[in-house]
Amino acid sequence: MAMLFIIGIIGSAAAEIPDSIKDRIGLWAGGKSTDAEFAHVLVDLSKMGIVKEKLDQNTHTLPSYGQTAFVKITGRSAEYGQTSPVRLTVTDPDGVVSEYTVPILESGTYSTLIPLRHDSKIGMYSVTAYHAGKKLHDSVFYVGYQARIPAWISHLALWWLDEKITESEFLTSIEFLLKTRVIEFADVTDSTFLNVSVSGLNAVRRGTTQNITVLVKDRYEPVVGVSVFVRIEDYGENVFEEFKGVTDSNGRFTVSWEISQEFPNLKTLLAYVDVTDGVLSGSKVFTFQVYCLCGESNCKCRT
Repeated sequence: MAMLFIIGIIGSAAAEIPDSIKDRIGLWAGGKSTDAEFAHVLVDLSKMGIVKEKLDQNTHTLPSYGQTAFVKITGRSAEYGQTSPVRLTVTDPDGVVSEYTVPILESGTYSTLIPLRHDSKIGMYSVTAYHAGKKLHDSVFYVGYQARIPAWISHLALWWLDEKITESEFLTSIEFLLKTRVIEFADVTDSTFLNVSVSGLNAVRRGTTQNITVLVKDRYEPVVGVSVFVRIEDYGENVFEEFKGVTDSNGRFTVSWEISQEFPNLKTLLAYVDVTDGVLSGSKVFTFQVYCLCGESNCKCRT
């Protein structure tokens, strides 16, 4: 009866929920998907303007003990064509500053991943970017805990799905529960990212070829036509190769890199992979080592 009272006092909103989202709500209300998926539904409804309450999509969840999560920072400089990197300063909620040096692509775009651990500070992080002696922009992101959605709210969804209340009553009730923080919205950003997996050789001999395959999926299926950017660099952030292309009909994109005989041996390289379909994005880092055989030219062997 308390929920009926909430519906009665709010009024009504436009009934516009697409069938695809209605199906996702039905799965959640029936216990066949997670609260994170329902939170993702709320983000989609907010983006469409169907839910008027603006949801903070820059909030990230702390990982479990012993795990690491990443916050993706991206941007663009008008000074493209330069080789100088972008410098990022990240200030945590306690005022502690961390600095990152980020390579820039020929297009002027840059991206990096900021690590989060289980004990990272809760609250707002500020990010400032500098390039070629100029300040680019400021941005912020938030670190919080998982979305808290009371179990009884699924009954509200079932009432709507069973046509015991109207769609307008369902929407206005959800907006009221968001505004009053009964539904405490936190991180759904992981659900809005494309899933990226990367495969290749973990150790590659000089004079041979490293083939790196990127597979891009949404929550269910491979995604065709996604833009893929691959950057090969070392821990000193020296960039050796950059590749770009789109995923094929199987959601895959493969790059081949022939490693010269003069390449330093026992050197660990990182393949930074960024993907986007123009709306969603995803990132992954793949590491591998270059080695040589004793007796080869310019090969320093371990003793």
